[in-house]
Amino acid sequence: MNVVHLYDRQDRLIAQHVAMLEAHALDLPGSEEHLAEQEHSIVHVHGCWNRSIVRQALRLRRQGARIVLSPHGHLEPWIISQQRMTEKTAKILLWQKRLVAQAYTLIAHSKMEAEALRQLSWNPRIETIGNAVITNTFTPEAMTRQTEAVYQKVMDSNTVEHMTDDTLQLMGVLLKAGITGDRRWMEPLDSPLPSLSPLEMRRLLLYADHENIREHLDRGIRVMGIHQPNLDTTQIPAYFPEAYRQPSVSATDVVGIAEEAHRDRLTMHHVVAMAQALRRPDADDELIEEALADKHLTRYFQRLLQILQEQLLQEEGFLPLPPIDDRQTQQLRNQLSRHLRI
Repeated sequence: MNVVHLYDRQDRLIAQHVAMLEAHALDLPGSEEHLAEQEHSIVHVHGCWNRSIVRQALRLRRQGARIVLSPHGHLEPWIISQQRMTEKTAKILLWQKRLVAQAYTLIAHSKMEAEALRQLSWNPRIETIGNAVITNTFTPEAMTRQTEAVYQKVMDSNTVEHMTDDTLQLMGVLLKAGITGDRRWMEPLDSPLPSLSPLEMRRLLLYADHENIREHLDRGIRVMGIHQPNLDTTQIPAYFPEAYRQPSVSATDVVGIAEEAHRDRLTMHHVVAMAQALRRPDADDELIEEALADKHLTRYFQRLLQILQEQLLQEEGFLPLPPIDDRQTQQLRNQLSRHLRI
C-alpha cells in the first residue's frame, strides 16, 4: 500500500516521529506526487493546527484516499482552550472537526489522549499506540509495526470500494454458482474466468464476510473450481460505520424478505436471500404478487428484481414481475454500495 505522511516539518517532535515510521517501514513511504498515481492510498496526517495541511488532507480524501490522523496531543482540552479564539482559529476548528470525523481512525499516543478524543465525540474509531520519540518503553520498531497494522485494518475495511470491475463481475458469478450449485454461470463472462490476485481475493472474501454472504461465496468458489486461500476473515480486524450490524434475514419467503429489506435498508445479504427464495419450489408468482400488493411493496419488489438482475444474473424465469429501473432503484444501488462506507 502507498502511505503518504502529511505534517508540519517545523515541528521537531512530529518530524522525528515520521522519520522513525519511514525508517522502519516494511513498505517504502509515498509522496503526494506518487499518491496521484495510486488508486488506493492512505494519508497519515500528523497534528491538526496547520490550516494548509488540513485542507490538503480533505482534498486528498475527496480524491479517494483514506485518512489516518495522529493529533499528537493537539486536540487535548487544554491545547484547544489555549488557542486565542479568532475568526481564523474558529475556521480551523471547523476544518479539524471535519477531518477528525472523516478519518478512518485516530491514533492517540497515550491513554490520556485517547480519553480526550473520546470525550470530543468527533470520531469513535480510536487506536492507542505509544510514541517512541517521547518514551523509552516503546521501540521504534514496535511503534511502526502497530501503526502498519492500523493501515492494514483501514485497507481491510469496505473492500468493495477497491475491487476491480473483474472482481465485481466474478463475485456475481460465484454467488450465483453458490446459490444454484451450477458452474454454467461462468457463461455470461466475456472471457475465461479471471484469475484473482491474492489481494483481490482477500478483498472479495472480506466483503463477503462483512455482508454475511461468505457461505454462498465459498460454495460458488468450490463449484467453479477456483483456488481459495485459507483465510479466516472472521479474525481480520476492520472498521465499520457506527450503525453497522452484520446483516441477517429472519424470513425465508419472498414477501417476508422484501419486507425486511425495505425496513432495514438493502444489503447484499438481502439480495442473496431473495435470489434463494425465488428459486424455492413453493414460490408461486400469483400468490407473491397478491401478497406484495396487500403490503404496498409491489414497486419496491420490482426495483429489487432489477438489482438481482445486475448483481446475481437473475434469469427471466425467476422474475415474478417486470423489473423497474428508476430513481428509487438507484437509491437501492446506493444503499448497497454505501453499506460499509465510513
